[in-house]
Amino acid sequence: MAKVFQVTDLHLRAALPGHNGHVHRLSRHLPKLLEALSARIAAEAPDFLAVTGDLLDVPHALLDRDKAHDLRALVQGAIADYRLVRRWLEGLGLPWMVLPGNHDHAAAFDVVFGNAPRHLRIGTLEAHAFHDWEQEGNQALRLGESRQRFEALTAAATPATEELHLQHFVVHPEVDYNYPLLYGDAGDIAARAASAPGRRLLLSGHWHGGTPMVPLGQALIGACPAFCEPPHPYRVFEMTPGQPITWREERLGLSFPSDRPLLLVDRPGLLTSSSSEAPLAPRADIADILQGLAAQGHVAIASPWQAPESAEASWRGLQYLHDAFFQALDPAITQGDALCLYLPASGGGGRRLPAEQITTEANLIPRMAELFGVAPAWVVFLTLDPQRRAIAARAGARCPELQGPAPEAAAILAAALT
Repeated sequence: MAKVFQVTDLHLRAALPGHNGHVHRLSRHLPKLLEALSARIAAEAPDFLAVTGDLLDVPHALLDRDKAHDLRALVQGAIADYRLVRRWLEGLGLPWMVLPGNHDHAAAFDVVFGNAPRHLRIGTLEAHAFHDWEQEGNQALRLGESRQRFEALTAAATPATEELHLQHFVVHPEVDYNYPLLYGDAGDIAARAASAPGRRLLLSGHWHGGTPMVPLGQALIGACPAFCEPPHPYRVFEMTPGQPITWREERLGLSFPSDRPLLLVDRPGLLTSSSSEAPLAPRADIADILQGLAAQGHVAIASPWQAPESAEASWRGLQYLHDAFFQALDPAITQGDALCLYLPASGGGGRRLPAEQITTEANLIPRMAELFGVAPAWVVFLTLDPQRRAIAARAGARCPELQGPAPEAAAILAAALT
């Protein structure tokens, strides 16, 4: 028997600055979540661990090679974060395989994982990792060495073959989503895997909602939900020759301890100041503010898309702005536990929105309270905007008044204590 533990889509940022643009992808909290996952892995005692892509949440500016950002520093941050993941893997004391996803950086990944195995034998099970990438139009394809190896494996299969195929992108079943989640050649991959002699288990990530495991001919195929999002799921599989493959999905549970309040800071005026040099210029005393708040509770940053300095930005451009803001901070100070980009209560106002739900002023407090596992009364919302303060108060948050346009750090910290 071979017992396989799968986790996917970590979207980690530690040395890399900033947060994922989707608030529920808890990129900066992943190091602590991985610590908690270690205990689950030890309790399961698997024979093998598979991490099926998107190890990091590499900022779009680096993936797009935007020269307005310090790309060298971002590459070094990515390498440091891949090394963090590798140290975690090596500390588990069991065989593992990783592969990149569309949010990974190929060159930085190879610096740290270039010598990692793409083939392992676990008892009677042969495990293979396929490093595939998106091509034109964000459509992944199995090409080159991966395609040749895949075709050779299926052609050489015998009735005794027991294989595990690991990939990031979805092979099967179909997923209805406003983004090409499946391989462009998914039909061919699935057909070859299903018709080759023996049997194989195909595990993917990429689709954060996950899919059920679906039998197809000689194969069992599916995608695990993303670990970076609550309730932080993972899957465990058991393959015994001559018996059906069994699997189950487990959840790590709450993201944060619920014994601390959530201090939700509305960015304009409290963390940024007007500047001709950068649309989102950090206040000179931002270290005092963020470090002081972190000593009092969980810290999340709320940032209104409709603010004058970001109102004209696209969704991708909005993430560029915030990544540049966080990159400008001293790496030694906290960058908060989460970032929530939000819209006015009226919605997008003609903007082209991402496929995933964007928070609005109306659901800001309920959504953040749920994310941090606290009651709305345990949320302290710090803002200079009277309208947003009133909306948050109606939602049950504590909303101390602050006098603008840029209250001193001491006044902000004192208000958080009320």
